[in-house]
Amino acid sequence: MSTSNSKKENKNIKALFSVVCLCIIALGLIVYFSANDKVKTENEVNKQTTLEVTTEVQNPVTVKETTTAATTKPKTTKPQPTEPASMEQGESNTPYKSYYKYPLGETVQSGYSEELVYNKTMGDWRAHAAIDFKGNEGDTVVAINDGLVLDVYSDSMYGQVVVIDHGGKLVAKYCGLKSASVKKGSRVTIGKAIGTLGKVPCEAEEEPHLHFETALDGKSVNPLDVMSKLE
Repeated sequence: MSTSNSKKENKNIKALFSVVCLCIIALGLIVYFSANDKVKTENEVNKQTTLEVTTEVQNPVTVKETTTAATTKPKTTKPQPTEPASMEQGESNTPYKSYYKYPLGETVQSGYSEELVYNKTMGDWRAHAAIDFKGNEGDTVVAINDGLVLDVYSDSMYGQVVVIDHGGKLVAKYCGLKSASVKKGSRVTIGKAIGTLGKVPCEAEEEPHLHFETALDGKSVNPLDVMSKLE
């Protein structure tokens, strides 16, 4: 009986030992595989990180060039060609050019006067706000400078009249024409023929002449001063 019990106890001890050994082996396997999984996971993470870093290096971000107002070169505008004369009333009282042609010869028959002078034709005293250039009927009258014809009309006192804007607020009236060769709106150049000499009705007692008036910014001025013909 005791021998049987001893054998039974030894058998139980062996079985228990086997179970313990199996548990130890199982635990070891669990630890082993867990460690391998952890290493594998870390390797995958490292591999992914390395891949991302490599990708970023291989595919650098491209920065688009931007142009700021400070670095942008301003556009240059080529100066536009100007008209021969302003053709319009400008802000300056300075005539367009410093050189002017005489409208009809160089002989002054009657000078400019703001004082009253006797008019033989009208039989009265009046200011003579003009220069009378002596000539012969049919002589050619020319523009003193470039300009724009503002008007052409017939006047009972001054005969055929041509009005020209010569730029810089200078407007000239060519009075006593027999005929006009320009029309309202025409552009003229210095020395261009604008008509032929006729008579000035209100100065008919005088010898044939061109009654020439100039106004600067609407104010009557001596034509010889404007044309710089006075010494």
